[in-house]
Amino acid sequence: MTKRPKPVQLTLVHGDAEVLRAPTPLSRAVGRQRERRAAPAPKPWLAVLLSVDTARRSGWGVSVSGRRVDSGELETLDEAAIDKVVLWAVDLAALQQLPLVLVLESPWGGNVHVVAALGQARERWRRAWCAAGQASARIVKVTPNEWRGPVLGSRYVKAPREEIRAQEQLIARAMVGRVVGPDEAPAILIGHWGSHAAEVGKAIGKRAQRASLKSWTTRTTPEK
Repeated sequence: MTKRPKPVQLTLVHGDAEVLRAPTPLSRAVGRQRERRAAPAPKPWLAVLLSVDTARRSGWGVSVSGRRVDSGELETLDEAAIDKVVLWAVDLAALQQLPLVLVLESPWGGNVHVVAALGQARERWRRAWCAAGQASARIVKVTPNEWRGPVLGSRYVKAPREEIRAQEQLIARAMVGRVVGPDEAPAILIGHWGSHAAEVGKAIGKRAQRASLKSWTTRTTPEK
């Protein structure tokens, strides 16, 4: 009988911001909202993720089975640029023969004008996604608090915006090995969250979930 994998740690930092370590799989949920969410996967799903920090200037990242491939920033008013990123992710998923999931950051409350503007930015990404022939069922939405707690640590869920931004860029820089922009950084970290998220597992479907489980089992089974 196969043992059920224990919850894993996604947090990239411990204690002070200066203490960094390589991305590792997610800790116990933080707060009641996290307790209601399904447990994360112990290892990255076998999938291609397009992760987006939605804003007028959006950060985006593309990862394959938990490994970042590319990332950047663009103006969401430039719909041709969005189309280019989406189509590139679609082609990459086809080449890798893996399911593709769009992970969009979704605000929770706040200034009504800001929320409306972010909604317009999300809709531009959704339009490009659907225009590329991708299903709405493959879109996963996540609020900032939902991914910041597991990835940055619980202290950054309600920290001042300036402190959060600095920490995001610090962690993303350590992951990528170069300076990243203020919108690119959260997109990279959202991709890391999504690579283990139960919501992404649900989006890729049972067949892809079984393929991931088989891969994890094969990689961890010791040779006789």
